[in-house]
Amino acid sequence: MIVSTPIRATLVDDYAVVAPGVRHLLQPYSDRIVLVDLADALADPRSVDVVLYEPVGLRESDHESLQRLVHVGGARAVVFTWRDQAQHLAGAASPGRLSKALPAADLVTGLERIHRQQPGRPGQPGAAGQHRPVDRTPHGALSGNSATAALSLTPREAEILALIVQGYTNVEIGKKLYLSINSVKTYVRGAYRKIDVTRRPQAVAWGMQNGLGGVSTSPDHVA
Repeated sequence: MIVSTPIRATLVDDYAVVAPGVRHLLQPYSDRIVLVDLADALADPRSVDVVLYEPVGLRESDHESLQRLVHVGGARAVVFTWRDQAQHLAGAASPGRLSKALPAADLVTGLERIHRQQPGRPGQPGAAGQHRPVDRTPHGALSGNSATAALSLTPREAEILALIVQGYTNVEIGKKLYLSINSVKTYVRGAYRKIDVTRRPQAVAWGMQNGLGGVSTSPDHVA
């Protein structure tokens, strides 16, 4: 008889109330999913399989925690947000992104599905039961994963991308964040380079696919 090991997940979120709520939600499924305290996960990054995170509003310390868990521990980064309600209607089908509106059973199923898609760490079986290393770039970042691009964004770049997805123009973003238009354009160009897009509609599509949500109403472009 084969006994499966529960997936070990942790949560990076700016709202303190989220972790207790998720822990309570997942408690009936403790044979399948175990939620590890973030402090324990950071102490031993390789003990965690999946890290759930809210991409909007991350503090610098949260960003550093994500970097450590993904780049050092090899955990799979999964956007976990309220901002994509369509994901709730679509169930847990989208890889790398889950809605906080999902019922507990669908959240667990989604986490299991995402976990099965990642290669096993060295010394651990992958989806096909083979021992494979985590795929990495020469600099140690996980490759072939848009969540990795999200992790390379600075908190300010992620904030500005979120506003772009919500339809704000560069001028409106500058007023909202008390930045000059040139500063906004510099942040936008840096963000575009990291997520590998060149036009605003592409950035909006990327943002919506990676949990930044919202509907763009402006065609404003950055040269």
